[in-house]
Amino acid sequence: MTPRVRPHGPSLIRLFACLVLLAAGLSAQGAGPVPAQDTTVVLIRHAERQSLLDSDSPLSDAGQRRAQALVPILAAFHPAVLFVSDRQRTQQTLAPVAAKLGLVPRVWNHEGTEALATELLAKHRGQVVVVCWHHDLFKKIARGLGVKGPLPYWSLDSYDPLWVVRVTANGEATFEARTQGASAPAAAAPAQSR
Repeated sequence: MTPRVRPHGPSLIRLFACLVLLAAGLSAQGAGPVPAQDTTVVLIRHAERQSLLDSDSPLSDAGQRRAQALVPILAAFHPAVLFVSDRQRTQQTLAPVAAKLGLVPRVWNHEGTEALATELLAKHRGQVVVVCWHHDLFKKIARGLGVKGPLPYWSLDSYDPLWVVRVTANGEATFEARTQGASAPAAAAPAQSR
């Protein structure tokens, strides 16, 4: 005797379709559209360098100490991406925070400052990005992100400013000037021997 196979009738297919729709409706309850997030760009200048005369000077001892002091300050922003210029002082400044966060900084040509702002808005919407750059080019980045109004002067001997630019989903940019609070700590005085 062979078992009798019943074909699946329209009622079984309808029941299955209703269950699928019910499950989809329950899983979507409360989900709604996901709101777009603001893009936050944290701008810092590279730390102190050994020589103002060398265009690709590495960090000085004070700069190395500042780079270490920046780790908790920058990590608190929870960046998704780090950008540095093609100059070693910017790369050395973010190296400790990159190591702490497990991020590989993206190297950008320092002559392409305006293009960097475009890249940040085009490819990093809704993210927090830390950019370590050069003091005389910060205004170009801020303007490229849409900041209007006056921006503070960033002097050649100033390393402590930290700028935060937030760009809303509709493109409105706000600017906030802060300080790092990470002035390079003085080197420990060597112990004197008698």
